[in-house]
Amino acid sequence: MRLMAFDYGRRRIGVAIGDQLTCSARGLATVRPGRDHSIDALVAQWQPDAFVVGWPTRDDGQPTTLGPAIRAFGEGLGQRHGLAVYWADERLSSHLGQERVRRRGNDPGLDAHAAAVILEGWLLENTRNA
Repeated sequence: MRLMAFDYGRRRIGVAIGDQLTCSARGLATVRPGRDHSIDALVAQWQPDAFVVGWPTRDDGQPTTLGPAIRAFGEGLGQRHGLAVYWADERLSSHLGQERVRRRGNDPGLDAHAAAVILEGWLLENTRNA
């Protein structure tokens, strides 16, 4: 199963693609919120079977203040494309994504790498329990 993941932020949304068979993911792009056409183009190009959206929580397990916007983004994405949306813990994703950033060339950006980290965590968790 091919999955597309998102690391949603107020200024940027990281997008990654991954595969359940290999349990690996890679960052694709970073887009601005409100640019649904950019996301729709990536969905059309990569044709994922489902989406994984990073879900931020505080140390006490409660959602962050960005939670409602992320929930609306994920639910809208699923409805618009008719695909399932899975939620994944995104704690430390930006920190771990930083290790993947390449300083030159065609790097998709920190947010895209964070989306790849989110997706790989989801894949490992859900493949192990399958």
